[in-house]
Amino acid sequence: MAKTNISKKPVKDEAKILQADLDELEWYIDDFSTFLPLAVCTLNPLGIIVNVNKAFEVLTGYSVLDIVREPLSVVFLEKEAVGKMEEKAKQKGISKTELTAISKNGRKIVTTVSIAARKDKKGVFIGYFVAMTDITELKNLQMNLEGQVARKTKELQEKLADLEKFAKLVVGRELKMIELKNKIKEMEKADKI
Repeated sequence: MAKTNISKKPVKDEAKILQADLDELEWYIDDFSTFLPLAVCTLNPLGIIVNVNKAFEVLTGYSVLDIVREPLSVVFLEKEAVGKMEEKAKQKGISKTELTAISKNGRKIVTTVSIAARKDKKGVFIGYFVAMTDITELKNLQMNLEGQVARKTKELQEKLADLEKFAKLVVGRELKMIELKNKIKEMEKADKI
């Protein structure tokens, strides 16, 4: 039987094509992550940060080198809440709440945080995706509006109290006038007799 010479060239060509496709996909994901205005990071199963996007760096002031290999709780004021969110996401798939992020320079940032469990193709838990949205301005606006509503409510309550006093005074005066008119009528009747 003669040996057939199976060419390895098609396998090498296919591997190059697959590698080029993989490189392009990685470039696309990196480019998209850089463009995305939402602060995103990925965590390993222990809650340790393994990657962050540019929006995360801008929001928190932490560079990739500063924050990778740190627990996510480093970023937030509410340390225990982060652990509870991770546990809830692991059990239920996703967890969302409001937390205060502390930037590298100490600035407090009110954020909405979503944590989703990551799983591989077989459904095995491999970590988390975390997304953060800065809602500091919205919270400040909300507090200002609540303050304005409270002031206006107080003003209205004071005016209502004044109106009630005035109404009592007017009603009291009116009752006194009716009483006097009745006395006058009685006196006039008594004079006629």
